[in-house]
Amino acid sequence: MSQGKRLLAYVFLNIVVSAATTYAVLTWWSQAHPTPSLPQVPTTQGGLLATETAQPVDQGNPPVNTIAAPIPLDQVVISIDNVFGVGNLANEVVLIKSATDASLSLTDWKLEDGIGSTYTFPELTLNKGGAVQVHTAAGTNTVIDLYWGRDAAVWEEGKTVLLLDSQGIERARYLIP
Repeated sequence: MSQGKRLLAYVFLNIVVSAATTYAVLTWWSQAHPTPSLPQVPTTQGGLLATETAQPVDQGNPPVNTIAAPIPLDQVVISIDNVFGVGNLANEVVLIKSATDASLSLTDWKLEDGIGSTYTFPELTLNKGGAVQVHTAAGTNTVIDLYWGRDAAVWEEGKTVLLLDSQGIERARYLIP
């Protein structure tokens, strides 16, 4: 076999091995890190919680929506789990987790530092057991990462992070150690 044909065989073998390895890694990665599903679009009642369930249309009857009752003020439905990267704009993020067995609309909720800095949540539904991260820096929002768009860090040791619902009622607080 000539040297040119042997070189061509090695190049072809390299392409096949590289493609197989890339496919295997991407397959493993997609199984280990599934793409999050988009949240259900909520309807709201009292600005807090609502799930909409469409019933089949039967003999000309319009669909019926079932809306959950507002969340009692003494019920814990959400928590501020941690604040990471305190004082470092590039790494500063607040981790918020659902503490309820139902979907929770965070639309128009507010994250506050108690001295004037406020982040207002866009249209977002936190599903059962779900979590969302609010980054202080600028970025592109996704279903699990929200970006405040600040040009300086907001959080510091000893500060209290407040989470207020759409009616301004405190639903969670976290003291940064």
